Amino acid sequence: MTRHGRRVLLAAVLAVLLGSAFAQDVEIGSRAFDIARNLRCPVCVSESVADSSAQIAQQMRTVIQERIDEGMTDQQIYAYFQASYGDWIMLQPPKRGVHLFVWLLPVLVALTALAVVAVLARRWLAASRTPINASAEELARVRQLLGEGGPAGGQEARPEPESRDS
Repeated sequence: MTRHGRRVLLAAVLAVLLGSAFAQDVEIGSRAFDIARNLRCPVCVSESVADSSAQIAQQMRTVIQERIDEGMTDQQIYAYFQASYGDWIMLQPPKRGVHLFVWLLPVLVALTALAVVAVLARRWLAASRTPINASAEELARVRQLLGEGGPAGGQEARPEPESRDS
């Protein structure tokens, strides 16, 4: 066999293999894929049934198509899978019960954080406007430390250790 003949044979074998692997997906309608996009694959938890190539996802797509052919609505098909797997099977859990808390939690946290920042900002601004009361002795010490008063003998001013009463 020539090189060209081998390539043609290899291409034909690959086409048959790939064609049979994707034949099931071709038979599934677009409405079935729209429904499958909202269902979680039980094996590949991070993928939808439409995106997964797992065998169970292929079977679920077939079941979806069968239910569509039977005349079921989208909601009835979702209810069928929820009855089998629970609310977990939905990529976007329903907004009721505990799931409602999960949907609202990020909003509540964000609003609380904004309120805390607003209260702290008001306190910081109010504190920055409050004048600092210092005695003449404290002002003289600060001036001496900063060098405005000039330390005696050209020595560098050192802060006096504070007395600690135990």
